[in-house]
Amino acid sequence: MDWKKLQNIDRRIIYILLILATVIPMINPIGIPVSVGASAQKFYNFMDAIPAGDKVLFSMDFAASGAPDIVPEAKAVMQHLMDKGVKVVSIAFWDNGPMFADQLMKTYEDQGFEYGVDFANLGYIPGGETAIKRFGEDVVGSVSKDFRNNSISSLPIMEGIKDTRDFAAVIDFAAGNPGTEEWIRQVQGTLGINFFVACATVSVPQAMPFVNSGQVTALLGGMRGAAEYETAMGKPGGAVAKMDAQSLGHLLIIAFIAIGNIAFFMDKKQAR
Repeated sequence: MDWKKLQNIDRRIIYILLILATVIPMINPIGIPVSVGASAQKFYNFMDAIPAGDKVLFSMDFAASGAPDIVPEAKAVMQHLMDKGVKVVSIAFWDNGPMFADQLMKTYEDQGFEYGVDFANLGYIPGGETAIKRFGEDVVGSVSKDFRNNSISSLPIMEGIKDTRDFAAVIDFAAGNPGTEEWIRQVQGTLGINFFVACATVSVPQAMPFVNSGQVTALLGGMRGAAEYETAMGKPGGAVAKMDAQSLGHLLIIAFIAIGNIAFFMDKKQAR
């Protein structure tokens, strides 16, 4: 056997196979099993126990660079809450946040849900940590109009909301600062809210001490966290499909590394 050929596979073949291994599962998911970790299960269980009609706050604190990890998390949680009849209010302390919140909500408006009743987008508040503190303690005093220029007082979903303790849960979809640490310092610690984090994969180590201390009730970490949440719901979606693609891509790379090494040692052995 010509082991030299296996050591020098045309890189175009490798690229084509890698493209196929990542694209095909996203078009037609394979369904590689995803185990649900303890934190994702705790996150799901809490959301599942929220009664219909209660309200959850989304803090959309990320930009486009964090969207590939965080948007799938937000979609999974939003789907779960909408299916249960739980209402969602969003706020953002990053200027890109309201755009992502509006995209989420428009999907459900197309399905017959009503803006202002089932969900609302309060837009962006500048000011970082100071703004988070003020909003946490006085929601209606911090925002007069929503992202669509409606008066906050005209939105039925805002009835009974004074501060963040009036939400069944606050979820920070976070990619950095301001975000998780500021919410914990200024709001969670002082008001004792039920605080959850859904973050980019690279932010998980930074968030874990707060999970271990109990200040963060539960955590979703990146695309994997979104896939675990979809699995817990029993509704595998885009995140599970992307995990299929990631897993197959990694397996293919490992296979080529193994082939290259086997071919190298067999060629040396044959040459003796």
